[in-house]
Amino acid sequence: MMRSRALFAGGGIALAAGIVAVAAFFWVQAEAPEAATSQATGATAQVTRGPLLDTKTLTGTLGYGDVTELRPSLGGASAMVTWIAHEGATPNRGEPLYALDGQPAILFYGSVPQHRTLRFDRGVAAPAWVELEQARNSLEAAQLNLDVEAARLADAEARVADATRRLNDALSPTHAIAEFIQLSGAVSTAEAKVGRMTKLSAAQLAPNVEVSTAQAELAAARAAFDGAIRALRKDIATAGLDTVTARLGVAEATVKLDEARTVHETMAAEAAADTDIRQLTENLSALGYGSPLPDQVRAWQRDIGLSVTGIVGPRQIVVAPGPVHITTHRASVGEALTVGSANGGAILDFSGTDKLVVVPMAVSDQALAILGRAVAVTLPDDTDVAGTITEVGSVVTDGNIAVTIAIEDQAALGALEVASVDVTFVSDSRDNVLSVPVAALLARPEGGFAVEAVADGARSLVPVDTGLFAAGRVEIAGDDIAEGMRVGVPQ
Repeated sequence: MMRSRALFAGGGIALAAGIVAVAAFFWVQAEAPEAATSQATGATAQVTRGPLLDTKTLTGTLGYGDVTELRPSLGGASAMVTWIAHEGATPNRGEPLYALDGQPAILFYGSVPQHRTLRFDRGVAAPAWVELEQARNSLEAAQLNLDVEAARLADAEARVADATRRLNDALSPTHAIAEFIQLSGAVSTAEAKVGRMTKLSAAQLAPNVEVSTAQAELAAARAAFDGAIRALRKDIATAGLDTVTARLGVAEATVKLDEARTVHETMAAEAAADTDIRQLTENLSALGYGSPLPDQVRAWQRDIGLSVTGIVGPRQIVVAPGPVHITTHRASVGEALTVGSANGGAILDFSGTDKLVVVPMAVSDQALAILGRAVAVTLPDDTDVAGTITEVGSVVTDGNIAVTIAIEDQAALGALEVASVDVTFVSDSRDNVLSVPVAALLARPEGGFAVEAVADGARSLVPVDTGLFAAGRVEIAGDDIAEGMRVGVPQ
């Protein structure tokens, strides 16, 4: 009996606890009917103000960036490689990259390749453009060639006209040209003689041999006349062939003249451009040459081991924006380079000395790649360095575009040359906003969200408007939300 009472008593205690719990539930609901749930007691987080960033991390490759294939200017001839800067070298302004036939090619800084040959004559203010002079000479030669071909054509046409006129005269019943007057007269005289001799012979007044002689003279006169006509026809044919040949010559000479004129006019239109001259002057000045330009050029050529000619051309200078990094040899010392060689005349590949990062980015993420936007680059040792997006590719390969990132603090990269790195892009951001951990949000039955404000041990649900969700936090705003207040979060 005592055991039964004890069990009942225990059930009463449990029932009482249940009633208290239900009463407490309805009491809380009565105090805050606008929230569906509340956070467990104890754990809180602070409402903070500051930037909120939504990021995405992609893998990229650290390296030296785009590689330029260097093909020396061979001028249509072959040249032997006698020296090349070693792979990994970083030549600076005024230093050689390679040498052909013992003549070094020097690195100058700039944006315009040394595309023409300049001759710096002492006492002359402006340098002479050698290729323009050659183009002018070629134009003059082409004009002379056309004149010669035109004269040949005129001569051939005149010979055709003269021979045709003479032939027409020869075939005419009456002749105006002395030659055919004489030949025709000889035939007529011979015919008359044959007639007389025939009559005399018939009358037995002349021997038959006289008739034969007269007939032979007639045959000779006619042969001479016919021979003159055949010669004229041959002259017409020969002159006609010469005319056709001369016309072809005129046509070809005209084409060459037009080409030479176009080349000369194109160069002449660019003759006033002096970017390459100013570029050369700036480089020589940076190397310490301060005398008049013709003297600067000769002094520089002497010091660097070039032939001292005062002539500067594409074969002597390689232009790049700054120092270069020799990445790969495409030829070897002792090799003869030609335009048609297996490597196309290439001697080496180079890049800039600044290391950069290239990230293959899915086209769907292209909105992350905004020129000039800052990114964070995480190196293999977990060190973070700042980067800036400098180029966004437009060619899609395997669904990706190439995004190039510059690293301003090159020293932070240390000895790294090629490495896989992580790049953190900002996809969205808010400045100077209030935010809390996402876990602090409570769903309201009628829609929207609230947070549980905790102050002096009391808790109350406060409706909020949400903004950006990023990095485990959410932007919030509301009339009763302030920086520094604490809100409940799950434990």
